[in-house]
Amino acid sequence: MNRPIIIGTRGSALALWQAYFTQDALAKLGYEAPLQIIKTQGDVVQLSFSKIEGKGFFTKEIEQALLEKTVDLAVHSHKDLPTESPAGLLVAANSYRENPADWLLINPQAVDKNEVLQLRKGATVGTSSSRRKSQLLAMRPDLQFVDIRGNVATRLAKATTEVDAVVLAAAGISRLGLDLTAYHCYELAPQECIPAPAQGVLAFQIREDDADLSAIVQQLHDPNVAACIAIERQILQHLGGGCQQPIGVYAEQKDGQFHVWATHSRAWDSLPRRLYRTHHKPNALVQMVVDDLLAAPKKAVFVSRSFDTNSHTYRILHAKYEQIYHQSLLTFRPVAFGKLPDVSWMFFSSQQAVQHFFEQRPSLPAAIQIAAIGAATAKKVQQHGYICSFVGNSTDNPAQIAEQFAELAAHQNVLFPQARQSLRSIQQHLPTEAAIIIHDMVVYHNESVSQFSLPECDALVFTSPMNVATYCQFYNIFPHQKVVAIGKSTATALETAGCYHYQIAYSTDELALVDAC
Repeated sequence: MNRPIIIGTRGSALALWQAYFTQDALAKLGYEAPLQIIKTQGDVVQLSFSKIEGKGFFTKEIEQALLEKTVDLAVHSHKDLPTESPAGLLVAANSYRENPADWLLINPQAVDKNEVLQLRKGATVGTSSSRRKSQLLAMRPDLQFVDIRGNVATRLAKATTEVDAVVLAAAGISRLGLDLTAYHCYELAPQECIPAPAQGVLAFQIREDDADLSAIVQQLHDPNVAACIAIERQILQHLGGGCQQPIGVYAEQKDGQFHVWATHSRAWDSLPRRLYRTHHKPNALVQMVVDDLLAAPKKAVFVSRSFDTNSHTYRILHAKYEQIYHQSLLTFRPVAFGKLPDVSWMFFSSQQAVQHFFEQRPSLPAAIQIAAIGAATAKKVQQHGYICSFVGNSTDNPAQIAEQFAELAAHQNVLFPQARQSLRSIQQHLPTEAAIIIHDMVVYHNESVSQFSLPECDALVFTSPMNVATYCQFYNIFPHQKVVAIGKSTATALETAGCYHYQIAYSTDELALVDAC
């Protein structure tokens, strides 16, 4: 191919970054690629993003230029593209995926680290995305939303002039290299605030009959990213992505399985239905997610943990179940402990251990480092003013977490605050060659409740092995019931009780338990 490849692009800073990125990639392959800037309807019409995202407002004129052969290649933010290409055009390749998350950029004067999202009560948040509004409102019903438009830098600046915070895609901020020193950045994980389908990915669109260019742009293609966003966009299409429903979908590929987080609500101010599903076949996974999101709420769920009825978790559960029965089947009481031993590390393997340890107001050495078995336990530590130097993935085998931790704590003294009946799942897997000196310290005692009453539920969520054992003293687990385990130890307890049709939550935090229901 000897002719230049003319790239059609919008003139915004982010669109130009994307075009220049593509231009540089093509230059490395030996091809000249001049740019042609095209103004689109999305640049002119000042509508809310909820009315224009994914509907071609940012792409139609560029696609027309492709069909008229005034440009050869269009570079789009993939999330802006409708789920079906116009006749005669195709997306020939997908780029790598930049961070797909949304970030909450907060005016420092509006920060309150004791509140969910670290935003003060009643804060104003700038966003025109119904998807973002729906999910943030479920987390914080007191937030006030203000529609904002403009390019990324313009919207970012509004957090210091018009609103308390703005929500922006991490991909755009990172690609533009914007200075965030004037803001407090709260990073929303894509599993927490589920992004738009294909967020963070570039789409390389060409004419269907341009076989030469197709072969060239295939060299820019990331097949793993393409497989994930194909799932995301198929779910969007099945849910009616052309309408104004708030829809978020995020997919990952790991260990031969596809993992999907999805959220869907009727309007920005209605409670979203959200879920997590996994399957090795993309088409089966798409259908599973769509069917579950559109299904009528089930009758009842039991969770072996008490929730605040005003919490995000409780509200999201109510979008799935008419009745929520939530209580621990254990009773807890603190166990007093004396002076702490001389240690370099302290490892918490449960949220209860964190609570009962810090409730006794111990005096910690300034140099001590803290480790947590997972993200939920680490958050509990943070609530007491400390940051964990090590956080394991608590859905992994405890042996893997122990090995990872041992790399940091080898030849050091480690304190393990724990229950009197602790399984010592980390201590027993610490490698002998790490020569870690273990100090076990009982900080609380738990025992099963003597009685409780519960109707039959559609789903059962167990948060510890002892909760499984206690439940099974009184009730059977039936094959038609959905069963969720918080981790491998709880799953083992379910198998001991004869239940093998369980699902392990992808994390120990409450949102993961809700997603797995």
